[in-house]
Amino acid sequence: MLKILLNTVLRSLYRQKAYSLMNIFGLATGVTCTLLILIWVEYETGFDKFNEDIDQVYSVFENQNYADGDVFSVYSTPGPLAESIKKSFPEIKYSTRMVTTWGQLALSVNGKSFVEDGGKIVDEDFFNIFTFPIVKGDRDKPFKEENSIVLTEKIAQKMFGDSNPIGRVVEINSKYNYQVSAVIQNPPANSSIVFDFILPFQFFEKLWAYDLNDWEANTFHTFIKTEKKHSSVDLSAQLRPYIKDRIPHSNVELDLQAFERYHLYAINTNKIGPIWYVRVFLLVAVLILLIACFNYMNLATARSARRAKEVAIRKVVGAQRRGLISLFLGESIFFTLIALGIAVVLVELFLPVFSDLTDRNLSLGINNIKFLFSVSAMVLLTGIISGSYPALFLSSFLPIQVIRGVSRKDSALLRKVLVLIQFTMSIALFICSGIIYQQLEFLQESDVGYNTNDLVYIEMVEDFNSIYPKLKSELVKIPGVYWVTAANQMPVNFTNSTWDVNWPGKTENSEDILFQLSFVDYDFIETFEMNVIQGRGFSKFHGEDSLKFIINETAAEKMNMVQTIGEALQIWGYSGEVIGIVKDFNFSSLQVGVEPLIMMRNPTAFKYIGIRIGDDVEPILNKVRKVWDLMVPNVPFTYRFLEEDFKYFYTAESRMSKIFVSFTLIAFVISCLGLFGLVSFITERKSREMALRKVFGANMDTVFQLLLKEFFKWVMLSNAVAWVISFFVMEWWLKGFAYRIDIGIGIFILSGFVSLLITFVTVYQQIWKLALKAPAHVLKYE
Repeated sequence: MLKILLNTVLRSLYRQKAYSLMNIFGLATGVTCTLLILIWVEYETGFDKFNEDIDQVYSVFENQNYADGDVFSVYSTPGPLAESIKKSFPEIKYSTRMVTTWGQLALSVNGKSFVEDGGKIVDEDFFNIFTFPIVKGDRDKPFKEENSIVLTEKIAQKMFGDSNPIGRVVEINSKYNYQVSAVIQNPPANSSIVFDFILPFQFFEKLWAYDLNDWEANTFHTFIKTEKKHSSVDLSAQLRPYIKDRIPHSNVELDLQAFERYHLYAINTNKIGPIWYVRVFLLVAVLILLIACFNYMNLATARSARRAKEVAIRKVVGAQRRGLISLFLGESIFFTLIALGIAVVLVELFLPVFSDLTDRNLSLGINNIKFLFSVSAMVLLTGIISGSYPALFLSSFLPIQVIRGVSRKDSALLRKVLVLIQFTMSIALFICSGIIYQQLEFLQESDVGYNTNDLVYIEMVEDFNSIYPKLKSELVKIPGVYWVTAANQMPVNFTNSTWDVNWPGKTENSEDILFQLSFVDYDFIETFEMNVIQGRGFSKFHGEDSLKFIINETAAEKMNMVQTIGEALQIWGYSGEVIGIVKDFNFSSLQVGVEPLIMMRNPTAFKYIGIRIGDDVEPILNKVRKVWDLMVPNVPFTYRFLEEDFKYFYTAESRMSKIFVSFTLIAFVISCLGLFGLVSFITERKSREMALRKVFGANMDTVFQLLLKEFFKWVMLSNAVAWVISFFVMEWWLKGFAYRIDIGIGIFILSGFVSLLITFVTVYQQIWKLALKAPAHVLKYE
């Protein structure tokens, strides 16, 4: 049987080279795209799986319930929560708090400084919950002493070179001495928790004088690891009222998220989590593979007339239909295996480009048994789907019908339906790609309420207040530096919030409104070029402006104040007055709307310096660097552009758009192969008719118009179906954005024009090719 199969495949390849190559190329292209997507999906779904007993690890998060019915879900939890729930619930074996170091830390070794912002502050149970192997030092007790620091291999190499760092002293901010107690493996690239060094929680209390027993201050991530036998549903139910039991007026309910879902699933139902993109691209992979399979079916059934005599002869000499079906399915699977071999080569060639596109370190995963099994199943399924109908159709021929010249008529309809489905899928992908691109452009070009251009910021280290006033006075002297200000956070990373806000006339409907809170310096409004629509901004010409507040339009609307300017406002028990209203500006992704914001002066909380500079960026920054090095010699000068950080909000959408466009083009190429095969087959069957028409003086334009009219009808039907599908899918996707485009008709018209143009060129090329043939050459055997 294998010998017969090989002979049949080789004969088919030799006799019908063009069709065979189109079949193999179409399948190889589809398999290549599918493999690339599967590699990426395998990477994304493999996040954090290196952790042992990951099914026992959970992240504790808060659901904050507000009067307007909104539920705000955050990972931030109170300081005493981790230890308290560990004592309260026997099923919780380990618990830890985790927080990223606030701002940059200057780590010094032998007088050489390294400014780092990749530190985590954790409890010791952290090492029992997560699997980050210790390669040097005490594996059982990484935090030997209160002043211990754990380094990753990367930062240890950077700071100490090849020498053993264990026991060496690291000076932090030229003030605290910490001893290296352990070196840990670098966190894997597919880890949700990434760090360069780890410090114990005593450091947090020491450096920032934070009250870790405050149940109302939500600052830390809390992770737990449970005993093996437990019900997470029951534990979640018991945890839910835990905060309210301690703070009766609280609007917070606790919940658990399995750490397996931490990377892919958003706890906030209003946000689109990464799992959405995984599902979308899995769907794209399936569509492209189906397009390739349909292309194979189309080309295989188009050759039915040529293979009819082969089937008839095989049946005459005793072949059974079951054997013929097996033969044609085997041929299809064999073609798919050839396509797989080509696809593997193509994947290796394009994987570096695809890795850059997805910003992931991807590999083919030949050593991954699960992945190899998935690929094997995909190839087998592709071969069966591709060859199923051709095998059933070809094996159904009756020898007597073939000898009489009676052909099966249903295959022509099937081929048109297959081309219809191919073009429907391709056009839908085209429209979706266009709308995603338009939405991304809209987000990036939208007015966010302040000017992000030519605005750089510097993250300060400790002793900010002793350095900043003099530093600011020197910076503003530099030509090209227009404004200098300070704040506890930049508009791209607002994270402070509170509901402890009171004002005259506050009603029950206004209870539990979450206000974002930002501490800013003089000239903040001017530096960011925001628009004050009532009152004024903070100004040193009006004194310290302490306990004075500036609010945004949304906050004024939520407070429903009759006369806003001069109104009393109370935050955390401190009373002040509103001095200005700033026009709403976005301080997070445009996926979400503007939240109520209160700004006030609090120099002790400042952490960033913002600088508005001119167009001549590099020379100005070199002068800023000189001032910095002179005044802050122990801390290397590092800065960031706010515009680049703002674009980071849309990294996922940008990657999605590029990948979508790439795969859409590929889907169109495969669909064009199917159309090309169908047109070729029809023109070949009509070759004698056309030759006779030419003999009698007929014009080829008539034949061209007839064929074009027939194909245009099917392509327009494909467009109609694709338009409906893509419209509803994109409307659903756009609902995830507070700011969005309206879907216009332009992209639909463009898709119709492109598909009709491709059809026109394909039909014209084949008719023109046939028109060049002499009638005598076509009719010489008649």
